[in-house]
Amino acid sequence: MTESEKEHKKNSRLQSTIYEKFETVCVEDKEVYVFKLDEQRKSTTLAYERNPKFEIVKHSRYSIIPFHIHDYIEMNYVYSGSCTALVQDQIIHLKSGDICIMDTLVPHTITDVEEEDIVINFLMSKSYFTASMLSRISSNSIISDFLLDAITQDRQHNRHILFHCQKSDKFEYLVENLLCEYYNPSFCAKDIIDAYMILIFAELLFHYQRDTNTNSSISRQPYILEILQFIEENFQTCTLNSTAEHFSFHPNYLSRMIKKNTGKGFKQLLQEQKLNKAGFLLANTEKSVEEVLMEIGYQNHGFFNKIFKERYGLLPKEYRKYKKADKNGGE
Repeated sequence: MTESEKEHKKNSRLQSTIYEKFETVCVEDKEVYVFKLDEQRKSTTLAYERNPKFEIVKHSRYSIIPFHIHDYIEMNYVYSGSCTALVQDQIIHLKSGDICIMDTLVPHTITDVEEEDIVINFLMSKSYFTASMLSRISSNSIISDFLLDAITQDRQHNRHILFHCQKSDKFEYLVENLLCEYYNPSFCAKDIIDAYMILIFAELLFHYQRDTNTNSSISRQPYILEILQFIEENFQTCTLNSTAEHFSFHPNYLSRMIKKNTGKGFKQLLQEQKLNKAGFLLANTEKSVEEVLMEIGYQNHGFFNKIFKERYGLLPKEYRKYKKADKNGGE
């Protein structure tokens, strides 16, 4: 129990004066506070100085936290006990093993947190989340792109994701080891923490299929991630028709389903996966650009250069040079 928690436990209606300093904005006709990562870091004495884009804080029990949004992505993990998340107009009851990831502009708060309830908050700037995490999961796959889009894009207020990891033997173990490294950092702490976060997100992706089917009214409908997995594994040869045939769908229905769930068309997903694979090969092998083109199924060198630069901001040879310099600690 922190001193603040002891005070709030004595007076359950005590309102912290810290919020008077915060900016407020109007979201959907409701005034909410704006929490910023820099301000959060100043308010804790255990800020991890080696990475200003990442912070871990224990949720303050007993205190009344107003509705707020933030300029970072937040992952709430119920380590033990339970709590209630109020997300916009939705009430979500969370129990031990549940994880809720919030986008930057979702009005929310956490309530009903008492002495036996331990909620751990992971705070990540968008640049940390995209560059250091999702780009390394599933070999730069369209699955990780899909998860990123689901979190960071304004898609009809669907801007939070729930995971239920009670049956996961790995998740609690990974979090505990991450916490040990975070609060008692070793010489290579930053790299170790990043590695644990990659493993944690990979574990969440593994459980994401179950969560995406929660609201499905068709029990036999395959998860969208199964379809994305099929595209990822067969991107060199699959077409809309062959994918639809594999899942026993009409091509037009499959096309609409993919567009509805990802915001992208089949051809765009296929192209993204080819470019992801090309980027991986250029960064991690010595294959020539021509060999990379053959492996991902492109023949037009000029067209490949054009779409590659649109995605990565560099031509293939420039990208390889940049990635090698980055690995060697260069600029």
